[in-house]
Amino acid sequence: MNRQISTLENVDIRNVWSNEASDFTPWLAKAENINRLGDVIGMNLTVIEEEKPVGVFSADIFCRDENTENNVVIENQLDISDHKHLGQLLTYATGLNAKSVVWICSDFQDEHRAVLDKLNEITHPDINFFGIKLEAVKIGTSDIAPNFKVISQPNEWTKTRSNYGYRCSGKLTQSKILKQDFWTHLNNLILKNNSFLSTRKPRAQHWQSFKLGTSGSNLAAVVNTKEKYVSAEVYISNDQSLYETLKRNKVEIENEFGDVLDWQDLDDSKACRIRTYKYNCHIDNVDQWDSNCEWLMDKVEKLYKVFSPRIKHIKNNDNQLSIN
Repeated sequence: MNRQISTLENVDIRNVWSNEASDFTPWLAKAENINRLGDVIGMNLTVIEEEKPVGVFSADIFCRDENTENNVVIENQLDISDHKHLGQLLTYATGLNAKSVVWICSDFQDEHRAVLDKLNEITHPDINFFGIKLEAVKIGTSDIAPNFKVISQPNEWTKTRSNYGYRCSGKLTQSKILKQDFWTHLNNLILKNNSFLSTRKPRAQHWQSFKLGTSGSNLAAVVNTKEKYVSAEVYISNDQSLYETLKRNKVEIENEFGDVLDWQDLDDSKACRIRTYKYNCHIDNVDQWDSNCEWLMDKVEKLYKVFSPRIKHIKNNDNQLSIN
């Protein structure tokens, strides 16, 4: 059978993102795009702030790696690497106490790649430097796709095999892999029970998210190994008004849910959460996994049924008011 084999073509990135500050950085900061980068470098990145102030300067993107809970700084450059951006990168990393530094360029000069390699060689094992070449590619008349090509990374940034057989990128401890296996167990239970909950690729982190059916909010299952609990939550990002509207109906919501909920105003961030807990849970005890995962599945399903229609109704009313 004859098949047409097409050629992958490179596209000038300036034809995709004409300006680094106004085009590329906001694009990369979106969840689906920062996840693309995270998958390439073996991190689970959450954007904390764009243009994060550091003295009189500002870092392009300030993140947290949920695998390690360490700070990450990303510096973007739609040109070939230069000394100025290298200096800025080191300044931001120091000022923000970042354990990982990601430098994205259209290409790297040999001396700058050598600097990143040397920094990875001589710095503390917890400090990581990544050089990422940004490309834009297409096949024929297809849509343009971004491509993050690793130019430099820590020598020991290897892949570890989990107990479930898949590989996990990055410096993962046995504790992190255990969490990833726990989420795999939860996913398997959800699929086995034909639950309506969405599943996602399990990651080596303390939480697993689920769709709530509306933007800006999601559901999550959480494990806390220090305080020995699992919890299910509604997480609301950057919408205090929505949270306050829900909280005004707290009694009605808790009656429908069937239990008291923990309403958390996260003063140190722009997010809020609503949680329910199960204590005395030890995820290092595999014998408890069935009961803990069954509890999580049940609670996340109930949270969806209680909160999803309410949040959609509130947002629809807000949209109507803004139109009128």
